This record gives sequence, C-alpha cells and structure tokens, in this order.
Amino acid sequence: MIVILFLLRVAAGVLNGYVNLYYYPGTDTAFFHREGLIEYHLLFNDPKEYFTNIFSYKEVNHGLFDITDSFWNNLRGNLVIKLLSVFNIFSFGNFFINVIFYNFLIFFGCIALYRVFINLFPTKKTWLIIGIFFLPSLIYFSSGLHKDGLIFLGLGLVCYNLFFILKEELTASKIVWLIVGLLIIFLIRNFVLLTILPALAAWIISEKSKRFIFQTFIIVYVFFILLFFNIGRIHPSLDLPQYVSERQLAFIEISKGSNSAIYVSPLFPHFRSFLNNSPQALNHSLMRPYLTEKFTVRYIPPAIEIFIYQILFFLFLLFRKPNINPDPFIYFCIFFSLTMMLMIGYTIPIIGAIARYRSIYFPFLIIPLLCYIDWQKVKRLTYIIK
Repeated sequence: MIVILFLLRVAAGVLNGYVNLYYYPGTDTAFFHREGLIEYHLLFNDPKEYFTNIFSYKEVNHGLFDITDSFWNNLRGNLVIKLLSVFNIFSFGNFFINVIFYNFLIFFGCIALYRVFINLFPTKKTWLIIGIFFLPSLIYFSSGLHKDGLIFLGLGLVCYNLFFILKEELTASKIVWLIVGLLIIFLIRNFVLLTILPALAAWIISEKSKRFIFQTFIIVYVFFILLFFNIGRIHPSLDLPQYVSERQLAFIEISKGSNSAIYVSPLFPHFRSFLNNSPQALNHSLMRPYLTEKFTVRYIPPAIEIFIYQILFFLFLLFRKPNINPDPFIYFCIFFSLTMMLMIGYTIPIIGAIARYRSIYFPFLIIPLLCYIDWQKVKRLTYIIK
C-alpha cells in the first residue's frame, strides 16, 4: 500500500511537471528547474560562489515581512532552487527523476500526518487514506516541484512530533524534528508560521487542561487577534495588518496578467476592514471556483472538487455522529485551516493561485468531516430514496 501511494504521488508529480514544462513554461516550477540547473553547474565550476551566493544581500530590503526586493521573500525560492541543484547531482539534471527525489521527501509529511490521525480514528483507515493521499488538488500541487509540498512536509513534522510529545513523552529527537518542521515553514512561507502559532498554543494548553477545549481555543485566538492588530504599536516593523494589506496589493498587481483574476475588496490595516472582508475571503477560498464560472477547462476539476467538499459539509451537518468529543488536535486542525483559508481569501485574487495555496490545508478540514459523518445513516437514506 505504501509503495502504491508513493507511486501515485510520483505520477501526479510527473503530470504536474509535464503541464508546467510544456504548456505553461512561464510558471514557477519551470523557473525553479532552470535555475536549479544553473546552480548545479555552478557547484562544479565555482563551489565558493555556490555555497555563499544565497547569503549575498543583493536585495534592497532585508525586512522579514517585506514583499518586494526582500532577502527573506526571495529566500523561499532560492532554497527550492538549492534543493533541486542537489537533486541534479544524482539525476544529472533530469526533471522527472527530481520529481521522484522530491516526493520521497514530501511522502514523510504524508505518513506523519496519517500516523497522527490513525491514532485518533483507528477504525477509519480508508477515510484517512482518502483524506491524505487522494484529495485531487492536494496530490497534484504538493507533488510538483514547488514550495507547497515542502510546507506540507513541515506541517506533517510539526503535527506528528508535537502530538506524540503531548500524548506520550518528551524526547530530544521529537524536539529536533519539531523545530525542523517549524523552520521549514518559516523559511518557505513565514506567514504560515504566524498563522499556526495561535493554533499550536491553544492545542498545547487544551491538551494540558483537557477541559473546556473549545473555550480555550476561543480565548487564545482572541488574545492573538488583539496582539495581531496592536503589535505594530510596539514597533512599526511588526505591523502585521499592514503586511497582509501589502501582500494583497502585490497579488492584485500580479493578477492583472491573469485570465482567472477575481475582484477582492481592498484590505486596510485595521480590524473593521478585516472583519468586513472575512465573508468574501471565506467565499473565495471555500466556494470558488463555482461550477457556473466561465473559466478555461483546467478550472473544471477544482470546481468539481470544492463542490464535493461542500456536499460533505452538508452531510456532516445533517448526519454527524452524536456525542462527538473531539480531541484537541481536531480543534487545532479546524482553527488552523480556517485561519489559513481566511488569509488566502484576504490576499489572493487569482482562482488558480487560490486552488494551489489552499490545497495543502484541505486534509485538516476534510478528514474530520469524513470521520464524524454517520455513514450508516447516509446509506439508509439512499436506500429510502431508491
């Protein structure tokens, strides 16, 4: 089963690579491949430059949250390029062999997340395999040579190691791998780390108290929301609402050249603007693309996929199991994934980018739905209808 699941990811990665290389050669995947080859040759021709150029501060800005001309913003792409240059040593620059190496790494994140969920739902193996290994957008986007798979790997490492630290014992190896997971998230997409911190804090507190879990998450999130909107008063460089607003503006500029651009309301760096924009943000990230939208054929699969997830949500509302007492980790999954959906909806005005960014957070939403739906009731309903 593990071999089959791994080969499925490799096949999805090959498909993703083929599409990006031969149909959309201007994408980041094709760019990373070309730059990876350049770095690969640089390694043998000028090793000193290879090992030092990632620390060459050619950018104008060095702020952690700067959007353009920023060392930290460009670092995420440079790390992917360096990783591919290492793969090229063994693949001799073959893109599709690199896909195998890349997915070998990302597969650890999938297995880690599966082992967490199987601990909570030991009788739901089939649903867990579907939710982690077979969600269409997740397997397609996280298997391609891009940053999404690395974020998913980081999330898997964080969830696995913290879960077993809280449930079993604290060990040095678990701490090390937990830090590695957080570091991957920070280096590749630092705003994801900002989003996951309140969820992690609430999870840890809830696991220790074991009481009033939902209330604990609400209190922790209220505290972090207040911190989010007021930390800029401590130091201007920590103005996080301004950072999110600037990120939206940057994506709006990018969207001008996209054929799947959608309108997003301007986001201003204050609480009322974030609150007013939240319905639209959730609509964009959890409802779009609609089945009725007139985009190209490639947007039909994500439209069908998101429609199926919406059906699952309604099945959960109608046929959820009684007396559910979710583990704190499930609350972590829901709060973290919905926060990420808000961030994606706030800032990204391109349907294709929304589909890619949100894909790696779907397991945290879909698995609880699959496992808490009373499928026996659903079957009985279908028999009655027939």
